[in-house]
Amino acid sequence: MEDQQQMPCWYYDREDLIHTPSFHDQIDTETETRYRREGARFLFDVSNKLKLRYDTCATAIVFFHRFYMSHSFKAFPRYVTASCCLMLAGKVEETPKKVRDIIKTAKSLLSDADFKQFGTDPKEEVMAYERVLLKTIKFDLQVSHPYHYLLQFVKRIKGNNDKLKELVQMSWSFINDSLATTLCLQWEPEIVACAALYLATRVSRYTIEDWEGKQPGVRWWESFVEGMSTEVMEDICHKILDLYPAGAPAETAGPSTTSAPRNPNPVPPSSSSSSIRNHPSFNTAASAANTLGTGPLPKRPRIGSTNDMTHIQSLPPTHGVPALQPPLPPMGSVAARNIRRGA
Repeated sequence: MEDQQQMPCWYYDREDLIHTPSFHDQIDTETETRYRREGARFLFDVSNKLKLRYDTCATAIVFFHRFYMSHSFKAFPRYVTASCCLMLAGKVEETPKKVRDIIKTAKSLLSDADFKQFGTDPKEEVMAYERVLLKTIKFDLQVSHPYHYLLQFVKRIKGNNDKLKELVQMSWSFINDSLATTLCLQWEPEIVACAALYLATRVSRYTIEDWEGKQPGVRWWESFVEGMSTEVMEDICHKILDLYPAGAPAETAGPSTTSAPRNPNPVPPSSSSSSIRNHPSFNTAASAANTLGTGPLPKRPRIGSTNDMTHIQSLPPTHGVPALQPPLPPMGSVAARNIRRGA
Protein backbone atom coordinates (compact mmCIF):
# COMPACT_ATOMS: atom_id res chain seq x y z
CA MET A 1 0.00 0.00 0.00
CA GLU A 2 1.20 3.50 -0.80
CA ASP A 3 0.68 4.87 2.69
CA GLN A 4 2.44 1.95 4.33
CA GLN A 5 5.59 3.17 6.06
CA GLN A 6 8.74 1.51 4.80
CA MET A 7 10.96 0.00 7.48
CA PRO A 8 14.44 1.53 7.68
CA CYS A 9 17.35 -0.33 6.12
CA TRP A 10 20.26 -0.78 8.51
CA TYR A 11 22.77 -2.18 6.04
CA TYR A 12 25.47 0.06 4.65
CA ASP A 13 27.98 0.03 1.82
CA ARG A 14 31.72 0.14 2.46
CA GLU A 15 31.94 3.81 1.61
CA ASP A 16 29.19 4.65 4.11
CA LEU A 17 31.06 2.77 6.83
CA ILE A 18 34.20 4.77 6.15
CA HIS A 19 32.68 8.23 5.74
CA THR A 20 30.73 8.28 9.00
CA PRO A 21 29.75 11.35 11.04
CA SER A 22 32.79 10.69 13.24
CA PHE A 23 35.04 10.66 10.17
CA HIS A 24 33.63 14.01 9.10
CA ASP A 25 34.20 15.22 12.66
CA GLN A 26 37.96 14.68 12.30
CA ILE A 27 38.02 11.30 14.08
CA ASP A 28 40.23 8.95 12.08
CA THR A 29 39.09 5.50 11.05
CA GLU A 30 41.42 3.67 13.43
CA THR A 31 40.16 5.66 16.42
CA GLU A 32 36.52 5.11 15.48
CA THR A 33 37.17 1.38 15.17
CA ARG A 34 38.71 1.39 18.64
CA TYR A 35 35.76 3.33 20.08
CA ARG A 36 33.31 0.80 18.63
CA ARG A 37 35.27 -2.10 20.10
CA GLU A 38 35.54 -0.40 23.48
CA GLY A 39 31.81 0.25 23.46
CA ALA A 40 31.07 -3.38 22.66
CA ARG A 41 33.48 -4.63 25.33
CA PHE A 42 31.92 -2.27 27.87
CA LEU A 43 28.43 -3.57 27.05
CA PHE A 44 29.57 -7.19 27.40
CA ASP A 45 31.15 -6.41 30.77
CA VAL A 46 28.14 -4.53 32.12
CA SER A 47 25.76 -7.22 30.85
CA ASN A 48 27.79 -9.95 32.52
CA LYS A 49 27.85 -8.13 35.84
CA LEU A 50 24.10 -7.51 35.68
CA LYS A 51 23.52 -11.12 34.58
CA LEU A 52 21.62 -10.07 31.48
CA ARG A 53 20.83 -12.48 28.67
CA TYR A 54 23.02 -12.61 25.58
CA ASP A 55 20.22 -11.26 23.38
CA THR A 56 19.83 -8.14 25.52
CA CYS A 57 23.54 -7.45 25.27
CA ALA A 58 23.57 -8.10 21.51
CA THR A 59 20.59 -5.80 20.94
CA ALA A 60 22.30 -3.04 22.91
CA ILE A 61 25.44 -3.38 20.79
CA VAL A 62 23.46 -3.26 17.55
CA PHE A 63 21.71 -0.09 18.77
CA PHE A 64 25.15 1.31 19.61
CA HIS A 65 26.55 0.66 16.13
CA ARG A 66 23.45 2.04 14.41
CA PHE A 67 23.52 5.18 16.54
CA TYR A 68 27.02 6.10 15.40
CA MET A 69 26.07 5.85 11.76
CA SER A 70 24.09 9.05 12.38
CA HIS A 71 26.13 10.74 15.11
CA SER A 72 29.75 11.43 15.94
CA PHE A 73 31.69 9.97 18.84
CA LYS A 74 32.88 13.51 19.48
CA ALA A 75 29.35 14.77 20.10
CA PHE A 76 28.07 11.73 22.02
CA PRO A 77 30.53 10.03 24.43
CA ARG A 78 30.57 6.28 23.83
CA TYR A 79 30.07 5.02 27.39
CA VAL A 80 27.02 7.19 28.03
CA THR A 81 25.55 6.12 24.69
CA ALA A 82 26.31 2.47 25.45
CA SER A 83 24.60 2.71 28.85
CA CYS A 84 21.52 4.22 27.23
CA CYS A 85 21.53 1.47 24.58
CA LEU A 86 21.61 -1.18 27.31
CA MET A 87 18.77 0.51 29.19
CA LEU A 88 16.63 0.53 26.02
CA ALA A 89 17.63 -3.02 25.04
CA GLY A 90 16.55 -4.23 28.48
CA LYS A 91 13.09 -2.82 27.89
CA VAL A 92 12.89 -4.28 24.37
CA GLU A 93 14.03 -7.76 25.42
CA GLU A 94 11.92 -7.71 28.58
CA THR A 95 14.95 -7.79 30.88
CA PRO A 96 14.77 -4.22 32.24
CA LYS A 97 17.39 -2.85 34.59
CA LYS A 98 17.16 0.35 36.59
CA VAL A 99 19.28 3.20 35.30
CA ARG A 100 21.02 3.54 38.66
CA ASP A 101 22.10 -0.13 38.50
CA ILE A 102 23.53 0.33 35.01
CA ILE A 103 25.37 3.48 36.11
CA LYS A 104 26.67 1.85 39.29
CA THR A 105 28.03 -1.05 37.26
CA ALA A 106 29.50 1.29 34.67
CA LYS A 107 31.30 3.24 37.38
CA SER A 108 32.83 0.05 38.76
CA LEU A 109 34.22 -0.82 35.32
CA LEU A 110 35.43 2.55 34.06
CA SER A 111 38.32 4.72 35.12
CA ASP A 112 37.53 8.03 36.81
CA ALA A 113 38.54 9.84 33.62
CA ASP A 114 36.16 7.79 31.48
CA PHE A 115 33.31 8.07 33.96
CA LYS A 116 33.51 11.86 33.71
CA GLN A 117 31.59 11.41 30.44
CA PHE A 118 28.46 10.96 32.56
CA GLY A 119 28.66 14.48 33.98
CA THR A 120 27.42 15.66 37.37
CA ASP A 121 24.08 13.84 37.13
CA PRO A 122 24.77 10.46 35.43
CA LYS A 123 21.17 9.23 35.69
CA GLU A 124 19.77 12.34 34.03
CA GLU A 125 22.49 12.20 31.37
CA VAL A 126 21.67 8.61 30.37
CA MET A 127 17.92 9.21 30.35
CA ALA A 128 18.36 12.34 28.23
CA TYR A 129 20.08 10.22 25.59
CA GLU A 130 17.08 7.89 25.27
CA ARG A 131 15.00 10.30 23.18
CA VAL A 132 17.91 10.92 20.82
CA LEU A 133 18.55 7.19 20.55
CA LEU A 134 14.92 6.38 19.76
CA LYS A 135 14.76 9.04 17.06
CA THR A 136 18.07 7.89 15.60
CA ILE A 137 17.02 4.26 15.28
CA LYS A 138 13.63 5.44 14.01
CA PHE A 139 11.82 3.55 16.78
CA ASP A 140 12.78 0.30 15.03
CA LEU A 141 13.24 -1.76 18.19
CA GLN A 142 13.12 -5.35 17.00
CA VAL A 143 16.58 -6.72 16.24
CA SER A 144 17.34 -10.13 14.79
CA HIS A 145 20.60 -11.80 15.84
CA PRO A 146 22.84 -14.50 14.32
CA TYR A 147 22.49 -16.81 17.34
CA HIS A 148 18.98 -17.88 16.37
CA TYR A 149 20.05 -18.72 12.82
CA LEU A 150 23.13 -20.59 14.04
CA LEU A 151 20.96 -22.95 16.07
CA GLN A 152 18.64 -23.40 13.09
CA PHE A 153 21.58 -24.33 10.89
CA VAL A 154 23.08 -26.78 13.38
CA LYS A 155 19.73 -28.54 13.76
CA ARG A 156 20.05 -29.50 10.11
CA ILE A 157 23.57 -30.91 10.40
CA LYS A 158 23.87 -34.67 10.80
CA GLY A 159 26.80 -35.78 12.90
CA ASN A 160 28.21 -36.57 16.32
CA ASN A 161 26.32 -34.60 18.96
CA ASP A 162 29.43 -33.84 21.03
CA LYS A 163 31.20 -32.49 17.95
CA LEU A 164 28.18 -30.36 17.12
CA LYS A 165 28.15 -28.92 20.64
CA GLU A 166 31.77 -27.88 20.19
CA LEU A 167 30.96 -26.42 16.79
CA VAL A 168 28.07 -24.39 18.21
CA GLN A 169 30.18 -23.10 21.11
CA MET A 170 32.99 -22.00 18.82
CA SER A 171 30.58 -20.40 16.33
CA TRP A 172 28.78 -18.70 19.22
CA SER A 173 32.06 -17.19 20.40
CA PHE A 174 32.83 -15.88 16.93
CA ILE A 175 29.37 -14.31 16.74
CA ASN A 176 30.05 -12.62 20.08
CA ASP A 177 33.29 -11.26 18.69
CA SER A 178 31.63 -10.09 15.48
CA LEU A 179 29.61 -7.63 17.55
CA ALA A 180 32.79 -5.62 18.13
CA THR A 181 32.89 -4.95 14.39
CA THR A 182 30.50 -3.29 11.95
CA LEU A 183 29.41 -6.64 10.49
CA CYS A 184 25.90 -6.13 11.87
CA LEU A 185 25.78 -3.00 9.68
CA GLN A 186 26.95 -4.86 6.57
CA TRP A 187 25.26 -8.24 6.55
CA GLU A 188 22.01 -9.84 7.65
CA PRO A 189 22.23 -12.00 10.79
CA GLU A 190 21.83 -15.31 8.95
CA ILE A 191 24.80 -14.44 6.75
CA VAL A 192 26.96 -13.65 9.80
CA ALA A 193 25.80 -16.89 11.45
CA CYS A 194 26.70 -18.92 8.38
CA ALA A 195 30.14 -17.29 8.18
CA ALA A 196 30.78 -17.91 11.90
CA LEU A 197 29.86 -21.56 11.41
CA TYR A 198 32.16 -21.73 8.39
CA LEU A 199 35.02 -20.22 10.42
CA ALA A 200 34.40 -22.70 13.24
CA THR A 201 34.62 -25.62 10.80
CA ARG A 202 37.93 -24.30 9.49
CA VAL A 203 39.37 -23.70 12.94
CA SER A 204 38.24 -27.07 14.32
CA ARG A 205 38.98 -28.95 11.06
CA TYR A 206 35.45 -30.30 11.10
CA THR A 207 33.86 -31.20 7.78
CA ILE A 208 30.09 -30.95 7.45
CA GLU A 209 29.33 -33.90 5.22
CA ASP A 210 25.60 -34.43 5.61
CA TRP A 211 22.63 -32.26 6.48
CA GLU A 212 18.88 -32.10 6.08
CA GLY A 213 17.91 -30.95 2.61
CA LYS A 214 21.24 -31.91 1.03
CA GLN A 215 21.19 -31.84 -2.76
CA PRO A 216 23.82 -32.96 -5.27
CA GLY A 217 26.25 -30.20 -6.17
CA VAL A 218 25.02 -27.81 -3.46
CA ARG A 219 27.37 -27.02 -0.58
CA TRP A 220 26.02 -26.72 2.95
CA TRP A 221 26.33 -22.92 3.13
CA GLU A 222 24.51 -22.57 -0.18
CA SER A 223 21.77 -24.79 1.21
CA PHE A 224 21.50 -22.83 4.47
CA VAL A 225 21.56 -19.32 2.95
CA GLU A 226 20.49 -18.73 -0.63
CA GLY A 227 23.19 -17.05 -2.71
CA MET A 228 25.91 -17.44 -0.05
CA SER A 229 29.42 -17.45 -1.50
CA THR A 230 32.82 -18.37 -0.09
CA GLU A 231 34.02 -14.87 -0.99
CA VAL A 232 31.46 -13.27 1.33
CA MET A 233 32.13 -15.77 4.11
CA GLU A 234 35.89 -15.34 3.95
CA ASP A 235 35.55 -11.57 3.98
CA ILE A 236 33.46 -11.84 7.16
CA CYS A 237 35.84 -14.38 8.69
CA HIS A 238 38.84 -12.14 8.10
CA LYS A 239 37.07 -9.25 9.78
CA ILE A 240 36.46 -11.43 12.87
CA LEU A 241 40.05 -12.69 12.83
CA ASP A 242 41.31 -9.10 12.65
CA LEU A 243 40.08 -8.70 16.23
CA TYR A 244 42.66 -11.17 17.52
CA PRO A 245 46.37 -10.39 17.96
CA ALA A 246 48.70 -12.12 15.54
CA GLY A 247 50.37 -15.14 17.09
CA ALA A 248 52.83 -17.86 16.27
CA PRO A 249 51.41 -20.86 14.40
CA ALA A 250 50.29 -23.77 16.52
CA GLU A 251 51.39 -27.33 15.75
CA THR A 252 47.91 -28.25 14.57
CA ALA A 253 47.58 -25.27 12.29
CA GLY A 254 48.16 -25.02 8.60
CA PRO A 255 51.17 -23.52 6.81
CA SER A 256 53.52 -21.36 8.85
CA THR A 257 52.83 -17.65 8.58
CA THR A 258 54.67 -14.52 9.62
CA SER A 259 53.07 -12.09 11.99
CA ALA A 260 51.63 -8.99 10.39
CA PRO A 261 50.13 -5.85 11.91
CA ARG A 262 46.38 -5.89 12.25
CA ASN A 263 44.60 -3.79 9.66
CA PRO A 264 42.98 -0.87 11.54
CA ASN A 265 40.57 -0.17 8.69
CA PRO A 266 37.07 -1.19 9.86
CA VAL A 267 36.14 -2.07 6.27
CA PRO A 268 38.96 -4.24 4.91
CA PRO A 269 39.11 -5.12 1.23
CA SER A 270 37.75 -8.43 0.04
CA SER A 271 39.96 -11.25 1.28
CA SER A 272 38.54 -14.12 -0.73
CA SER A 273 41.85 -14.56 -2.54
CA SER A 274 43.70 -15.39 0.67
CA SER A 275 43.25 -18.45 2.86
CA ILE A 276 41.65 -18.10 6.27
CA ARG A 277 44.32 -20.40 7.66
CA ASN A 278 47.00 -17.98 6.45
CA HIS A 279 45.54 -15.11 8.46
CA PRO A 280 48.17 -14.07 11.04
CA SER A 281 45.61 -14.35 13.86
CA PHE A 282 44.11 -17.70 12.83
CA ASN A 283 45.84 -19.76 15.52
CA THR A 284 45.22 -17.17 18.24
CA ALA A 285 41.53 -17.21 17.37
CA ALA A 286 41.48 -21.00 17.33
CA SER A 287 42.94 -21.12 20.83
CA ALA A 288 40.76 -18.33 22.21
CA ALA A 289 37.54 -19.78 20.81
CA ASN A 290 38.20 -22.97 22.75
CA THR A 291 39.24 -21.23 25.97
CA LEU A 292 36.60 -19.39 27.94
CA GLY A 293 37.30 -15.73 28.42
CA THR A 294 40.57 -15.38 26.45
CA GLY A 295 39.22 -13.86 23.24
CA PRO A 296 39.07 -10.18 22.33
CA LEU A 297 35.69 -9.89 24.03
CA PRO A 298 34.39 -11.56 27.19
CA LYS A 299 32.63 -14.82 26.40
CA ARG A 300 29.20 -15.76 27.60
CA PRO A 301 29.09 -18.96 29.68
CA ARG A 302 29.70 -22.08 27.64
CA ILE A 303 26.50 -23.46 26.22
CA GLY A 304 26.94 -26.84 27.83
CA SER A 305 27.53 -25.38 31.28
CA THR A 306 23.90 -24.66 32.14
CA ASN A 307 21.84 -26.05 29.28
CA ASP A 308 22.43 -29.08 27.14
CA MET A 309 22.17 -28.96 23.38
CA THR A 310 18.69 -30.45 23.33
CA HIS A 311 17.30 -27.68 25.50
CA ILE A 312 18.94 -24.90 23.50
CA GLN A 313 17.78 -26.28 20.15
CA SER A 314 14.22 -26.57 21.43
CA LEU A 315 13.99 -22.90 22.35
CA PRO A 316 11.28 -21.12 20.34
CA PRO A 317 12.24 -18.22 18.07
CA THR A 318 11.53 -15.17 20.21
CA HIS A 319 12.54 -11.54 20.66
CA GLY A 320 11.51 -10.33 17.25
CA VAL A 321 13.32 -12.93 15.15
CA PRO A 322 11.18 -13.13 12.00
CA ALA A 323 10.47 -16.38 10.23
CA LEU A 324 11.55 -16.61 6.62
CA GLN A 325 8.31 -16.67 4.69
CA PRO A 326 7.59 -16.89 0.96
CA PRO A 327 6.95 -15.23 -1.43
CA LEU A 328 9.73 -12.86 -0.33
CA PRO A 329 13.21 -14.26 -1.05
CA PRO A 330 15.27 -15.45 1.92
CA MET A 331 16.73 -12.56 3.91
CA GLY A 332 20.29 -13.39 2.93
CA SER A 333 19.68 -13.55 -0.80
CA VAL A 334 20.93 -10.94 -3.22
CA ALA A 335 17.34 -10.12 -4.20
CA ALA A 336 16.37 -9.40 -0.61
CA ARG A 337 19.35 -7.08 -0.14
CA ASN A 338 18.32 -5.14 -3.25
CA ILE A 339 14.75 -4.84 -1.96
CA ARG A 340 16.00 -3.41 1.33
CA ARG A 341 18.27 -0.93 -0.40
CA GLY A 342 15.41 0.17 -2.63
CA ALA A 343 17.11 -1.05 -5.80
